[in-house]
Amino acid sequence: MLARSEEGRAELQGRVASLMANGYFTSLIENTAQAEADQEAQGDGFTIAFVPQNSSVYNPDKSSTFKVVPHQAFMLGYADNTHLKGFQANDIVQLGDYYDFANFGAVTDCNSPDFNDVDGIVGFGLPSPPPAQPAPAPSTSIMPGMAPSGAPPATLPMPLLFSLTKEESDEGSKVQKLERRAFSFLSTDKKAEIQLGGFDPDAIEGQMFLTPSISPHDYSVVAVSLKYGDTELLQFKPTDPRLRYVPAIMDSGTSCLVMPDSDLNGLIHNKPFSTWKSIVGDTTHPKEKKDFTLNIAGREFVIPYDSWFLDDSNQSCVQPAPPGFPGLLVGDVFFRRFLVMFDLQHYPQSVVIGIGKQKPDYQPLDFYGKAKKLQFEKRQVNISKAPPGYSVSFASDEIPVYNQLETQYFMNISVGTPRQNFTVIFDTGSSVFGIFTKCIPNAPSYGRCVFGGGPKGDSTLLIEGAVFVLSVSIGLCVVGILINMWVRKKHEESVRQAQNKSKNSSGSAYSTDMLNQYYTQVP
Repeated sequence: MLARSEEGRAELQGRVASLMANGYFTSLIENTAQAEADQEAQGDGFTIAFVPQNSSVYNPDKSSTFKVVPHQAFMLGYADNTHLKGFQANDIVQLGDYYDFANFGAVTDCNSPDFNDVDGIVGFGLPSPPPAQPAPAPSTSIMPGMAPSGAPPATLPMPLLFSLTKEESDEGSKVQKLERRAFSFLSTDKKAEIQLGGFDPDAIEGQMFLTPSISPHDYSVVAVSLKYGDTELLQFKPTDPRLRYVPAIMDSGTSCLVMPDSDLNGLIHNKPFSTWKSIVGDTTHPKEKKDFTLNIAGREFVIPYDSWFLDDSNQSCVQPAPPGFPGLLVGDVFFRRFLVMFDLQHYPQSVVIGIGKQKPDYQPLDFYGKAKKLQFEKRQVNISKAPPGYSVSFASDEIPVYNQLETQYFMNISVGTPRQNFTVIFDTGSSVFGIFTKCIPNAPSYGRCVFGGGPKGDSTLLIEGAVFVLSVSIGLCVVGILINMWVRKKHEESVRQAQNKSKNSSGSAYSTDMLNQYYTQVP
């Protein structure tokens, strides 16, 4: 989610800082008033406004399968002051031909222009660890899972990929799910594509290189070298080869190649970004137009000059990491030349990452077309460094992805019954699954209702309620009139009967017997 601008560079700092905290942090806010007070105190800090009117919004009231996840807020904050707030919901979610019930963040409050013209985000990253919680204080709450203040626990839904993958408990169910929890992603200068269930061997040439992820929380591989031309940018100090590496996170949500501008607490002799900048001079007009060569676990991958330098804007898509970030962030400049597979079949015990060079003539699906089913006969594929007992998995489906100026990737999903369609950001560097949602009366509110609705319902609900109350009132009035007419008729009949039975001196219509019934006795 990185723009090629000063704002984009500032966002990069925020994104990398958030990855340092395992992708994101969660925080709970007790009520809407507190949330608005915090936001007013901090300020959004964006030069471009977020325009919620340009997004399609999930309406829970229009889905017969919608449910609120009890006592679960959805609170997400990034270091650049981006926030997503709402509640957790459960409904049927469909991607391509696969669908099942899934929990997601029903986002009712968003402030970041990075989400302009889209309807949410679907992260295909690894599940984030739960945030550290302080020791619970003695509670007098009568509601399980709720603090005395009413704040729900800080948890986030599992990534969508997990909900759409078959489990043993799914046998005999009517849902349509993936056989294997794996996917691949590739991009070109104009298009992009997700391959579900594995990878398409027709999309690569040469070997598929396999390596394990070294982190249980992000797609991080071992980078043992990064060269610019013939100049080594990672000049390690240790002589022990087991210590001569930095983690490299494979992140489609970042546009550029991000490298440290420090010695990483003495791990290396130099500052990689400064070393590179001293070679190229002016980053808008590099003196030396070289390729980068990234060595991942012993295999070299070339990032050519025309991939990292953006001719249309005269910018180098190479960025310095903020202080404290311990390695590399490998963004879209890599995905535009290589197919990357993420195999989570044995998560959390292990995650396998595969990298294959894209065929130059391979054409991803057009975004405005349909998803494509794949069928492969058994074939031999060239796999290197496969883990013991590893079986390669071919993709079963291809999902088109929209490539917006090589800075953001969008995909289509549907939610609810009947289906409501949305265009969302696709991101391998995050596990967040959130859809912009209208506030409704029977769901909690943890922030503003920027997409409409509210705790007391919207105008449509108020009108429907008024019509209902008016109808009931009219019905009761009619019943009251009929009862009154019946009572008056019975009274008139009693009067006539009394007149026929008695003619007393006073000329009264009431006999002594009738008066005794009212006053017990008559003098």
